[in-house]
Amino acid sequence: MRLLFLLLFFIRLINQLAAQATFPERNLTNHPGNDRYASYSPDGQWIVFESDRNGRWDIFLMDAEGGQLSQLTDLPAGCRRPSWHPNGRKVLFESTRNGATALFEIHTDGSGQKELLRLDTETDAGLFARYAPDGSRIAYALKESETNFNLYLYSIVEDRSTALFTDEYRNVYPQWHPSGKEILFFSRHETNNEDDEIYRMNLKTGKLKRLTNWPQHNFCPAWSADGRRIAYVTSMEGRRPEIYIMKRNGRGRQRITFNEDGDTLPHWHPGGGKLLITGYRGNNFEICEIILSH
Repeated sequence: MRLLFLLLFFIRLINQLAAQATFPERNLTNHPGNDRYASYSPDGQWIVFESDRNGRWDIFLMDAEGGQLSQLTDLPAGCRRPSWHPNGRKVLFESTRNGATALFEIHTDGSGQKELLRLDTETDAGLFARYAPDGSRIAYALKESETNFNLYLYSIVEDRSTALFTDEYRNVYPQWHPSGKEILFFSRHETNNEDDEIYRMNLKTGKLKRLTNWPQHNFCPAWSADGRRIAYVTSMEGRRPEIYIMKRNGRGRQRITFNEDGDTLPHWHPGGGKLLITGYRGNNFEICEIILSH
């Protein structure tokens, strides 16, 4: 009996260690400032991110190896939450003008900066804006009260926004499926504004599918380039946030990071074998690359 108990104990221990197998990580910024919201360019050659290394938030561009670095923006109010245009030649970002948040785009050589959409919302409200895969529309979240964010689609050609998903709770962080037919986001509309859960929305029918249903916050989802997997963040009660991956149907959950300081904001490499994350390392946020496959 004792031998059987020991055998079962070691089998369980081996399974636990296997489940916690870590993936190689590279710190790409390693700078005293805070670096966040990183994403690969569509060709995987460049990374855009926000940084406060010069005293305020601005948008920076670096090559995918963490070498060549350039500052794209230099605005008095600061610039936040960049994301790529699908052509890889422009970047979308948020900034503030006259007390209101606005969306801007800029070319990767620093030219052609222009305002796309001004919103009647408070400074730095967090729009989390993303271009559609064909570049014709922008999905964003609009803060409409202290506890309420709603999702909207902005048509660049028509210069008009339409409601995508609205209720009295928090609905944020829209992420386009590569086909342009679905959007991921996280919401509290079924948890009485308490836990964040991840949803998938069919843009044609408006039908929602809830992908997470665990007693903790699940947030910041990101589609893989083939649309088959989703990276996201889970913050269990009393623990720092960590990165997980699941299938598009919400199954096959796999933990990717095991860092005591916490990881967030995953973004897939277009080749699918790597993730960019924002990791708290030491006393500040860094841009780190997780190698999922060789």
